Amino acid sequence: MAGNSHRITPGVLYALDQHDRHRLRADPEGDMTLLSVFNPPLRGTERHTLHREKASSY
Repeated sequence: MAGNSHRITPGVLYALDQHDRHRLRADPEGDMTLLSVFNPPLRGTERHTLHREKASSY
């Protein structure tokens, strides 16, 4: 990661391409609603695995 930081506010689209490395942090003072869309669609057998020490994976 390049260390860039961008604030995501209502109405902002956050799109990834080519398996971009990223980190998304919620505001500790509020709630975050997240919608993930995959194109092409996933097969349905994938599972999102969160790791504290390393990146999450599918």
